Amino acid sequence: RSLASTDAGANVAVLDASYATTASLAVGGTVAIAGTDFSIVGLVSAATSDSATAANVYIPLDVAQSLAALPSQVSNIYVQAASSTDINQVQADIRTALPAATVKTQADLASSVSGSLASASSLVSNLGLWLSLIVLAAAFLIAILFTISGVTRRTREFGTLKAIGWSNGRIVRQVGGESLVQGLIGGVVGIAVGLAGILVINIIAPTLTAGASTAVQAVGRGAGAAGGAGGAGGAGFGPGGGGFGAATQAATQSNIVLTAPVTVSVILIAVGLAVLGGLLAGVIGGWRASRLRPAEALRSIA
Repeated sequence: RSLASTDAGANVAVLDASYATTASLAVGGTVAIAGTDFSIVGLVSAATSDSATAANVYIPLDVAQSLAALPSQVSNIYVQAASSTDINQVQADIRTALPAATVKTQADLASSVSGSLASASSLVSNLGLWLSLIVLAAAFLIAILFTISGVTRRTREFGTLKAIGWSNGRIVRQVGGESLVQGLIGGVVGIAVGLAGILVINIIAPTLTAGASTAVQAVGRGAGAAGGAGGAGGAGFGPGGGGFGAATQAATQSNIVLTAPVTVSVILIAVGLAVLGGLLAGVIGGWRASRLRPAEALRSIA
């Protein structure tokens, strides 16, 4: 059986069926709570694993308050409206009756969760943006270093060109043109590799499965338990404890297929960054080459 109003003040308990099996307990036996033995009068199966509505042991509210040395105190009260259209009115009535209490509906809780998810999404987006900028800056720096290294190895070539009359601007254009071509080639190769990766991801199409349960009907009476939590659909009372009850739940699942979209704008941005990187590396490398003196080249020829 479940707890009843006549159990007030009695050391009786209802156990979760899974917990009873694990602890080798059964109806008719006893379970010790805070040094007090309770007679097991029934077993229940929680309809949800929510810590606010599921517990191992359920005992009468007044007994839980006595064990916790918190007489007449409750931590949570769960209220079920007769109709969804009555929720706002019930919420307003509770706030009027209990002005010091925090009253939240399922919509409020969903809004809090949505807000948390939005904050997390914003954080991830900002983190991804900064990581992308850091990676882009590192790529530009590496391209510049490679270009400068190539210019250093071609000291004889650029010094000779200056010796035969090439101007600094012409040398800068020469190095910049070479870097620009290399940037275009790198951009084309990068786009090809990226499209191949996108194709593989879209073919594999990894799927995430999200499940949710919705309470369809819930009835219950408060029965707090020290160290426990309330039953699904029941009114929750007591320090760390709550009510028991029964609930019929409908489980729903949704599948989220992960895909990697590609757009023309993304491709154009990729090509533009490749060209920009090539030009930046070419200009800096060309400026370095234009500073070479013809005497250095003539000296290295010997």
